[in-house]
Amino acid sequence: MKNKVKKYLFITFGISWISWLIVILLIQFGLAKYPDFLSGLIGIIGTLGPTIASIMILDGQKSLKNFFHFIFNRKEKTYFYLTLFSIILILIFSFIGTYNKEIPLYFVIPLFIYALTFGGGFEELGWRGVLQPNLEKKHSFIVSALITGIIWGLWHAPLQIIQGYALFDLSFFPFMFGIIMFSIFLAYIYRKTNSVFCCAFFHGLYNTLTTIFITNIGSLIIELLLALLCIVLYYKEKRINCS
Repeated sequence: MKNKVKKYLFITFGISWISWLIVILLIQFGLAKYPDFLSGLIGIIGTLGPTIASIMILDGQKSLKNFFHFIFNRKEKTYFYLTLFSIILILIFSFIGTYNKEIPLYFVIPLFIYALTFGGGFEELGWRGVLQPNLEKKHSFIVSALITGIIWGLWHAPLQIIQGYALFDLSFFPFMFGIIMFSIFLAYIYRKTNSVFCCAFFHGLYNTLTTIFITNIGSLIIELLLALLCIVLYYKEKRINCS
């Protein structure tokens, strides 16, 4: 477990931070302005760090069949949880946020497809597909989710100094708090479904909703509510299983 986690983190941070450092240097020397083609392309390569790392350390034979099983493996009630938490997410954003009228309705689906893939969803092959389950071999579910959230938040750090990027100049501590809370939510989704795709789906759905709804500080409230809900459900199930 220890060597696998170290290898995953080394590859992930190596690919991502080197890519983003190149973007920062290109901007600094006036050779690019994010998100032009060059800086945008290198930036996307950086976001694929967790995905590439997860594929490189994939257990067993690295075949297309094993890769698809890794992504689309699921438990029996996966679609139930996918539907239930999708409704919960959409309802929470509808109550707390305000719809951004500058984004036309026909743009929502393409926006979600991007968020599901290059806009965050692909990351889940690494964070929930590799890091979280391997940490759980040594630590409790909650502790593993917190460690994953901290590492996941720190991984984003270079993006906060790339002018033009969505995280540019975002306050560090509120961002870290939010991403740690969201890590608990996604970890619970993975626990209930054993599905990397479901985690990618909710990662993409959440990023889409934060774009089409104006929430301001409300996004932190949403992330906290999701985390608390999952913690309550986790300990309730644990108590039932122990009785």
